[in-house]
This record gives sequence, structure tokens and C-alpha cells, in this order.
Amino acid sequence: MTFRLPSPLLGLLLAALSLAATAQPDKYPSKPVRIVVGFPPGSATDVAARRVALKLTADLGQSFVVENRPGASGNIAGETVAKAAADGYTLYAGTTSEMAINKPGGMKMRFDPARDFLPVGLLFTTNPVLIASNASRLTSLPGLVEAAKARPGQVNWASVNAFQQVVMASFQKAAAVDLNIVYYKGTALAMNDVLGGQIDGMVGYPAETVAHINSGKARALAIAGTRRNPFLPQTPTLIELGYPGLDLVVWGGIFAPAGTPTAIVEQLNQAIVSASNQPDVKDALARTGSEVRLYSVPEFSSFVTAEITKWDRLVKAAGVRLGE
Repeated sequence: MTFRLPSPLLGLLLAALSLAATAQPDKYPSKPVRIVVGFPPGSATDVAARRVALKLTADLGQSFVVENRPGASGNIAGETVAKAAADGYTLYAGTTSEMAINKPGGMKMRFDPARDFLPVGLLFTTNPVLIASNASRLTSLPGLVEAAKARPGQVNWASVNAFQQVVMASFQKAAAVDLNIVYYKGTALAMNDVLGGQIDGMVGYPAETVAHINSGKARALAIAGTRRNPFLPQTPTLIELGYPGLDLVVWGGIFAPAGTPTAIVEQLNQAIVSASNQPDVKDALARTGSEVRLYSVPEFSSFVTAEITKWDRLVKAAGVRLGE
């Protein structure tokens, strides 16, 4: 004998099951999440992303895997994520260059940083530092300015990326000097030439330069920012030295494709803030001369918007044009 529900009861049962399924969506994350980085392994953004990915994996119960897709000053990775499904399973570790500098600098981009991404959480901030080769005999920023004015276009200065290019263009304009900017494909190559005396100096970051400064192989002339870096406490800021417009910060953060559900963005932000606030992460950042600000989603969004506006102004004022 076969038992069958009357049609009205069967309809009610199916409706109830459908309602239950709607009310209880799949928990996020229910599968691995990838974080795409536009720079090689070992870069500042890569290191910060991997450090936080480990914490997110432990906190959220699914693997957060960093995928390196370097090229085109981070734009290849940005395009990859911009075209990904807006479901929280493909995230972008973007930096100042891709999110605020490349576009006003004239680079060809197949995505719009402001339109195609949602800010999720800040990973780190740090400030560029101007270091000089011991062979150059430059011991201070005023000394660099004096030498550049005495020998226009003959003081050689290394630059590696778009951020550094704009920093040096802005400094030259503020100081009314003409340096010979030499472009390198990587920090290690530039640093080798600085330490070897083939080039007078470079703009870099504390994590890359402090060991050479502490060992006496190079000298720190100035650091950008509103205050001195605890990693280089004896190094004055550009603002202290009379350049008030050069409050320049390089940063990295996590972004999601536009359209990603608000609940997922908020969940990720809270997990990133929690991870960044843990002592081992804070200590690791401090040892590289970096720090993190524990921004909520609205706070990080406001920060990114302000940075886009600031760098648009700086790039255009400096007349910087970037290649592809």
C-alpha cells in the first residue's frame, strides 16, 4: 500500500522546505578562499597577505590561499579579481600603486579601482625612506638638495615602482631640484647598486633598508610621514625638514569585487581586524617598520577614498606619466 500526502499538505510541506532553505544560506566560507597578490613572493604585500591569511584560515575554518600574479605594476592581479564572481571567494591584496596611482599616472587598466572593488580591510601602512650610498658622501637631506642644485641632473637616484616614482617627482618639485632618476626592475638590484656606490641613493621602505642602515652600509636621510618611524628613530621626516606637503604613506589592503554581499565584507573585515590586533602580527609588522590601523569597513572605505583623491592630485601636480 502506497501512502500519499494530499496535494494541499504536500504543497505546504514543499513551501516550508523552500522557506527553510532560503532562511539558512550556506555558511561563509564553505570552501577555500584565494587572495590574489600583484607582486612576487617575499614582497611587503605578499608577506602581509600571507600572515593574515594564516590567521583567517584558523579563525574562519577554511583555507585562505595567497596566489601571486605579478606584472603590470599589480594591474594583472587587479583585473583578475575585478572579473571574478562577487561571492567572497576571490579577494585582492591591493596597494597604493594599483588602487590610487596607476590610473591618474596614465597606465592602461582594464578595471576601475574605485568602481570595481569594495574595500574590506587594511593590511599594513609604512612610509618611504630616502637612503644614500656611503660612496656618495651625502649625509643629510639638505646635503642632497645642495648637491643636486650644484650638479643638476647628475645626482643619480634609484626608483623601483610607481609609488616611488611619484614620491621622487613630488620631492624634486618641492625642493626645486633635478635628480637623475634611474629606474630598476626590482629593489634588490637597486639596493646592490646603492651599496656598491654605482648610484647615489634610492627611495625604499624601512623593511628593505634598515639592516643596511644599521650596519653602516647606507645612510637614511629622511622619511615621509607625519612622525618619525620607531624603526628609524634618528631619521627626520620630510615635514620636519621643511616639506609639509610630503605626508606620503604606502599601504596594502584586502579588496573584494564590487557586488560582494555586505555580510561577507563585514565578516572578513572583523576577521582581518582580529588577526591584525594579535600580538605576534603587530610585532612582526613593527619589526619591518610597518604598522596597521584597525579600520572598520566604513573607516577603511573613507581612507581609500581620501588616498585616491590625494594621489590623483600628487600625480598630476608632479606631471608623472607611467608606462604600461
